[in-house]
Amino acid sequence: MTEMRTTIVRLLSNMASAKEIQQYLKRFSQLDAERFAVVKVGGAILRDDLDALVSSLSFLQQVGLTPIVIHGAGPQLDEQMKAAKIEKVTVDGLRVTDATGLAIVRRVSQQENLRLVEALQAQGVRATSITSGVFECGFLNKRKYGLVGKVDAVHTAGIQAAIKVGSIPVIASLGETAGGQILNINADWAANELVKTLQPYKIIFLTGTGGLLDGDGKVIDSINLSTEYADLLRQPWLHSGMKVKIEQIHDLLMELPPSSSVSITRPDQLAKELFTHRGSGTWCGAASRCAASLPGRNSTSSG
Repeated sequence: MTEMRTTIVRLLSNMASAKEIQQYLKRFSQLDAERFAVVKVGGAILRDDLDALVSSLSFLQQVGLTPIVIHGAGPQLDEQMKAAKIEKVTVDGLRVTDATGLAIVRRVSQQENLRLVEALQAQGVRATSITSGVFECGFLNKRKYGLVGKVDAVHTAGIQAAIKVGSIPVIASLGETAGGQILNINADWAANELVKTLQPYKIIFLTGTGGLLDGDGKVIDSINLSTEYADLLRQPWLHSGMKVKIEQIHDLLMELPPSSSVSITRPDQLAKELFTHRGSGTWCGAASRCAASLPGRNSTSSG
C-alpha cells in the first residue's frame, strides 16, 4: 500500500491539482470499462522506456481504470531478422513475410508481449497476455507480401474477460485466418481495427517524441482535424512519416463518435495527458475542444 501511495504521489507531483484528476476520473469512470482507452505502444517504447510505461499503466489501474494495450515489436524484429541473416524486404511500407520470417515474427511478438506483462505483474499490476484470437485475417496479397494479413474481424471476448476482472489486456499484433494460419499484421493497422471495433473514448499513441512536431521541432499541443486538416497537410515542414500518421488519425477519427480523441505522448507523460487541462503531447479531435465534454484541455478554458 505504501509503495502504491508513493507511485501515485510521484505521478501527481507532475500535475496541476488533485481536483483536475477527480474531474477526469469521474468522466472516465462513467464509461463502459472497455470504452475508456486503447493504448498503442511501439516496439521502441518496449525496448527503451519500459519502466515509465509500467509506472503509468500501474497508476491507471490504481485509480480504477483499465486501458487496453496493443503493441508492436518492429525494432526487435529487425534485430532478430538481422541476427538470423534474413534480409528485410518491404513493399509499400509493409514487411514481406515468408514462413521463416513468420516464425521469427511470432517468437519476437510473443516474447515482447510477455516481457511487458511480466514487468507489469512484477509491480503488482494485473495484466493478461493475449497473443492470439483477436484478429481474424485474410491474406492481404499472398503473392506480393507473403504471410501478411488484413484484418477481417476483431474478436473481443478475451479482452472483455480480462477487463471484467480488472486486468489490463496486453495484445500482440498477430492475426490468424479462419483456418488457423498465423499471419503478420502491421501493428498500426491492428490498432486501428481494434479501435474501430471498440469505439473507445481515448486513443493514445505512445512515442519517443511525445507528440507530433511542428517545423521548429516543438510538440503541437492540439489539432482540430475538422477545421485544420487540409491546411496542415499543405505545410512544407510536414515530412512523409508524420503526414501518414496525421492521415491515419484523421481517417480513424472519422469512423468514431465526435467525443473520441487521439493523444500522442510519451509513456512518462501518460497520466498528465489524460488527467490535466494542459495535457502533455498532441491532442487530436474531430470536434473543436470547446465541443468536448470536459473543461480544460479539451475546451476554451485551457490556457
